[in-house]
Amino acid sequence: MKQRTITSVYIVLAVALAIAAKFLPVVGNYIFDIFILVLTLVASFEMCNLLEAMGKRINRILVSFYCLFNYIILLIFVNFVNYYYIPLIQLGMLAAYFLIIFFAELSVKNGLAAKVKLKTSLLSLLACFYPGFLFTNYLFINHIDAFAGINHLSVVLILLVIAITFLTDTFAYLVGRTFKGPKIAPKISPKKTYSGCIGGLLGGIIGAMLVFALLNVPSLKIILSTYSLKWWHFMLVGLVVSVIDQIGDLVESKIKRVAAVKDSGNIFPGHGGMLDRIDAMIFVVTSITIFAIIFII
Repeated sequence: MKQRTITSVYIVLAVALAIAAKFLPVVGNYIFDIFILVLTLVASFEMCNLLEAMGKRINRILVSFYCLFNYIILLIFVNFVNYYYIPLIQLGMLAAYFLIIFFAELSVKNGLAAKVKLKTSLLSLLACFYPGFLFTNYLFINHIDAFAGINHLSVVLILLVIAITFLTDTFAYLVGRTFKGPKIAPKISPKKTYSGCIGGLLGGIIGAMLVFALLNVPSLKIILSTYSLKWWHFMLVGLVVSVIDQIGDLVESKIKRVAAVKDSGNIFPGHGGMLDRIDAMIFVVTSITIFAIIFII
């Protein structure tokens, strides 16, 4: 328990410093970018390990390069095209990257049939998509200020992701442990209960409402007025995104169950791997990005 607590403190400090760095002139956004890229690269490496634990063959090298490739594409287009088109461009690049992986597989003379190499390429693409493509939506959020023309909007969205994720997981754990009850998906995650799920929904709403309260600070009120955001908008986002958070947690639990492993890695003593830490956040970041595209930009 002590080790787990110490690790938690280090994680919180790292995240806090990465967010604080955004307030540095010129380099701030790029420090946070690097932070997210490191998290994504480590999580992608662990995803490769999980797939290999299932007996799958993947192109680990090209999967590792994808995160950097995706980021470069984002930086190239972020200042030249409408933000609405960037997710479509990224999807197009993901398809193009699949062709790169497939032709790289075909170029290697290892006696494997083309059908096997196609399967390897598709599995490698899966490892690129989850967590690589989905989690690097954080980079999209991180650069949204320039397009929206409003300072600190990116910080607010980043805090919204973190608040909903953290409080959903915390309340789900505390309520589920207290009230127990029927299991949601015992074959996938034996400890998750319906009471914990309800607690998680409450936590997600509280997290979103805390961000709403933060936006009532004079220097941030312009965000509320510009987009006519009300308290019930945040409550609804907290509820919906909390559901998505818990689905994301179950997705990774299912992957680990199939791979027959307890944790995705051991980089965090007492907490498991990077993918274990950001599994729910991967889907939360994606959902907040979609909300931002539809309702903000």
